[in-house]
Amino acid sequence: MNDTHGPATLSSRLADSVRQAVEDLADEHLELLAESLRRDTSGGHEDRVASLYEEYLRDRGWDVRRQPMIDDEVRDADARPGERFNVIASRPGASGPRVALNGHMDVVPVANADTWTHPPFAGRRMDGKVHGRGACDMKGGIAAGLLAVAALDRAGIRPPLDLVWHLVVGEETTGIGTRVALREGPVPDAVVVLEPTESRIVPISSGLLFFSVTVHGRTAHTSAPWAGEDAFERLMRVRQAWIELAEKRTAAYRHPLFAHLPSAIPFAIGTVSAGAWRAAVPDLATMAGRIGLAPGESAQRVRDEFEAAVARVSAGDPWLAEHPVEVEWGHELLGWETPREHPLVASLAAGQEEIGAAAREPLAFTAGSDAAYYGGRGVPTVIYGPGRTALAHADDEHVIEADVVECAAVLAMALADYARRATAA
Repeated sequence: MNDTHGPATLSSRLADSVRQAVEDLADEHLELLAESLRRDTSGGHEDRVASLYEEYLRDRGWDVRRQPMIDDEVRDADARPGERFNVIASRPGASGPRVALNGHMDVVPVANADTWTHPPFAGRRMDGKVHGRGACDMKGGIAAGLLAVAALDRAGIRPPLDLVWHLVVGEETTGIGTRVALREGPVPDAVVVLEPTESRIVPISSGLLFFSVTVHGRTAHTSAPWAGEDAFERLMRVRQAWIELAEKRTAAYRHPLFAHLPSAIPFAIGTVSAGAWRAAVPDLATMAGRIGLAPGESAQRVRDEFEAAVARVSAGDPWLAEHPVEVEWGHELLGWETPREHPLVASLAAGQEEIGAAAREPLAFTAGSDAAYYGGRGVPTVIYGPGRTALAHADDEHVIEADVVECAAVLAMALADYARRATAA
């Protein structure tokens, strides 16, 4: 064999083997996906599907263990703490770089099942799609990952990787599952988070800080508003100062993968409340929302910036000097980036090319995900999975079966290629 053409020929043969194996196993795994959707895992009920994944993995020779959520943080943040657990699985005797495949088992609740074309927990396969809550976000991604690894096994390919599954709870609420997985187990060398990305590689994501702001005033009859202290008017001053600060931050951070967006680090206020009666000056006003974090940015520095803006608003206001604005900081997700030349990113791109997937430019995320817990601590991380992001959390959520299958083939090729690149480094 000519040395110049040898690697390409080998890659072609490998891709053919993977495609055939994926095709052979596709229907079985699409049925597994449909069954997973019949199990309503909203409201902290991940255990309803965890047993399905446990049985699947054990039957295929994985070491599987339950990782319980029992600490005080879970008791404060999530329902049913004693009954929730991650499913952690690894290969007996595996060696090589540790690569985690992360998928969350929880789904968001269904607001009104009557507005769905198909019942949200029927798990129907119809017209080349699998319908149901969680099909996109993200049981479709889990199914694609399981199919990818099964296809490698079917093709007789065992990359020298220490693969581990992090099937976790609570991503939609607090991210506690992935945080516990990282706290209780070895930190992986690389991670693929199987969130829906329309099968595009996501090597970068901004982060976020949740906040709530409370301003206290003094009520008075609206016929004499000067007798009161208007909490809402003061809250609006804080709001305006924060909007102006957010605009300056947006202008200061630029990245080519975010160039198509108005902001890489969006600021948004989700809720506002003020007053209790239309004929009374508001004595209480609140707002809550999120502040975007640039990749690698310190969350504490951003908190300090926004609190300093509150201090500037409050300066010279005798009422606020005695009744300070209250800022409460909530859940945080750090921004992160994995360079496009990193072997993990390069291997996924090579997998797309070798499988013949449609050319797709890498994508940047501004939405929060568990990828932040890996990428935020410096672990090379990529988000990659089937399904349209816009369908996540929406009525009539579904995933296209062909997308799940293609994604699985790309993942299989990427894992094999990453093992080659990582061991050669």
